[in-house]
Amino acid sequence: MMGLPPRWRAGLSVALLLAAIASGWSIWRQSRPADDGVLATRPDYVLREFEITSLDKQGKESFTLRGPEVHRNPADKTMEMATPLFLVPDRGGRYWQVRAQHGIVPADGGQLHLRGQVRADSPPNAPPATRIETGQLTLHLAQHRATTPAKVTVTRPGLTMQGIGMQADFDSQQVSLLSQVRTRYVPQH
Repeated sequence: MMGLPPRWRAGLSVALLLAAIASGWSIWRQSRPADDGVLATRPDYVLREFEITSLDKQGKESFTLRGPEVHRNPADKTMEMATPLFLVPDRGGRYWQVRAQHGIVPADGGQLHLRGQVRADSPPNAPPATRIETGQLTLHLAQHRATTPAKVTVTRPGLTMQGIGMQADFDSQQVSLLSQVRTRYVPQH
């Protein structure tokens, strides 16, 4: 650089300074973990072979959840699980058993969203025996209700009902299909 004119030396110095800043910034960026969403979607905890009992604001059991594995997403505080079994008590303390292939519990825990081969069976000691089958179901825990906009089959002794959309009250065992209802009744002998 000694043999270069002063104007060239100043330009070369600025270019070398900019190159040093750019390479330092590049090294600094590569040394930090990439924020490509991988860390944001990694669960902050995983439970295996678990049983969780959730209480309502009055301290009464809202539901019990059993399953092989649950993951909690730290970003939105939701829990996702495979093949969950929910035990939802009615007002008499008897349990509906609700199963699905996949379940999501939102952060507020007020509703449970179930997907894939959802089946809800009424308590065995609370006639009439009732089975609800659908592809998706939302459990409204505070009200002991379930709803779905999907196709539903409801089976009771001697009775099969199919329709689109449903509202169910677990306390009273009332099930209402909302549209395109077909009923088949076979008398019990």
